[in-house]
Amino acid sequence: MARIKQQSSKRTPATRSSAPSQFAYSRIAVHRKVARESLRQLLRAPGTSGLVVVVIAVAMMLPALLLLLTNNLQANTGSMEKAAQITAYFYLEVPENKALAISERLQALPEIADAEYLSASEALTEFSQASGLGETLQSLAQNPLPSALIITPARSSPDTANAIEQSLASFEEIEFVQLDYLWLQRLEAILSLVNQLGGLLLVLVAIGLVVIIGNAIRVGVESKREEIRIIKQFGGADSFIARPFLYTGLYLGVAGGVLACILLLVVLSSLGPAVAEVASLYESEFQLIGLSVLENLLLIAAAAGLGWASAFISVLRKMATIKA
Repeated sequence: MARIKQQSSKRTPATRSSAPSQFAYSRIAVHRKVARESLRQLLRAPGTSGLVVVVIAVAMMLPALLLLLTNNLQANTGSMEKAAQITAYFYLEVPENKALAISERLQALPEIADAEYLSASEALTEFSQASGLGETLQSLAQNPLPSALIITPARSSPDTANAIEQSLASFEEIEFVQLDYLWLQRLEAILSLVNQLGGLLLVLVAIGLVVIIGNAIRVGVESKREEIRIIKQFGGADSFIARPFLYTGLYLGVAGGVLACILLLVVLSSLGPAVAEVASLYESEFQLIGLSVLENLLLIAAAAGLGWASAFISVLRKMATIKA
């Protein structure tokens, strides 16, 4: 008997340590079962479920399209670097070695990506080719054009352009600076407006989806009102009753997010060639770019979160009206 008691006492710690794992496994099994049943319920009504998914997809596309617009404007700003370049003209008497030394000093500045030196002879050659006045210019006794620096800012923004202009003003050898950043100010204003509209639209979309998904979940809760009332009579917790509806909201959100990503890809594939053709007419390399993998995943996650939150709010409010 003593040996039997000793053996049983040795098994007790192992049995106790396995209890939490068995409890966790049973919880996972319950969630898996409820998740499968919620999916079956959605598939039994493909028309209603599909309509809600399409509405979610279209709603999620609106802020995603604004995000695409912002991404394309920012990404293709690099193709307009030439327009963002700053030209600094030296006095005619400034020697080449001194101009090159200034170019090296400017390239060390963090706001400058490149400072290319253009000699007076190179400037004359380029001007002759561009203007068609080659013979006339060659007849001149002295080159009238000064040497210059073609400066490319590290970032295309008015603040960066102003900082570079202030740095150039400290060199006495530079006669004047040609700086045109009005288009940059307009671009930044457009990007700021798009970002503000995107934030406002995201809030409106979130509110709209909460209402739409919430109504769909409320219909499901109402159809099972009697079943819910009986479960409550037997002591069923609200979390147990709400679980299948939460999975339903999650499934609707995920499906809507995935469909939104697919529709965005179709839109980009359709518009891409036409946009590239129009850009080529203006000698631009502008190309449409889509959402990254991370942005697509975030879009799906946002839709899933809205679906779950909508179901959670709707179920709690509806169950409060159902008495045991």
